[in-house]
Amino acid sequence: MKPYMIREVTAKDEIQMVVVFQDLIWGKKNTMPFPFLVASLHNGGIIIGAFLKKELVGFCYGFPGFHQNEVYLVSHMMAVKDKERNAGLGFKMKVKQKELALERGYKKIIWTFDPLESRNAFLNIAKLGGTVKTYYSDHYGIMDDELNSGLPSDRFLLEWSLKGKSVNNIPAEEQIQSIVTWEMAADIPVPLFVESISKKAEFYKVPVPNNIHTIKERDIAIAKKWRIMLRNACNHLFEMGYIIHSFQKTNEPVNYYIVSLGKVACFSKTIQAE
Repeated sequence: MKPYMIREVTAKDEIQMVVVFQDLIWGKKNTMPFPFLVASLHNGGIIIGAFLKKELVGFCYGFPGFHQNEVYLVSHMMAVKDKERNAGLGFKMKVKQKELALERGYKKIIWTFDPLESRNAFLNIAKLGGTVKTYYSDHYGIMDDELNSGLPSDRFLLEWSLKGKSVNNIPAEEQIQSIVTWEMAADIPVPLFVESISKKAEFYKVPVPNNIHTIKERDIAIAKKWRIMLRNACNHLFEMGYIIHSFQKTNEPVNYYIVSLGKVACFSKTIQAE
């Protein structure tokens, strides 16, 4: 096992390393500049770094947010170098972020992520225990970096209660109803349609490809179908009072978001960035 060190970043030379790291991942158009990061750290922000000896191989950055008398940490960016992406660094950085957030008095961390990214969904929901009840359509507008180009920049808003359960259990299969039909076409999963809901079930499942990037490379039109399907299905369910509380990883070409009837008010969409 490699000797990774997960720790807070506060020194100016290491903050500059984070700036350079962002450029490598997303390009200069979508990064947080050095002065902004410094100012943020002086006002409740937190940067977590994953180091391999002296090399920065991952980071996680969050800044303070405020809405309707509630203060929370907005976890805005997280990235890991390609060669280190199977080392569990994302989970370890989030655990450290939670530890430091609690020390500073935060009770909740929120962040957005692409609903089509199964890998991120598994971390955020299945491993960390976050929940989702808000969908932002084309949240950032057109994004032309390698990870996001070609599709509208839709995002889930994930809410992670720092004093809640760490794992959200998946109900028995016979309790879950499907809301989306899909089929295989040339070894690619393709969504067909979203079924209407005439009577509310306690649980529904919504499929998501296990690797959207492979689909984008082979057929961008099918990738766009997945984007629109998830947008329509999730907005419909959220409007009916459902929340995503679990994520089911499978051996199929798709995984599943598990939704249930929620009893908490929706987090207002007025906080979304312009």
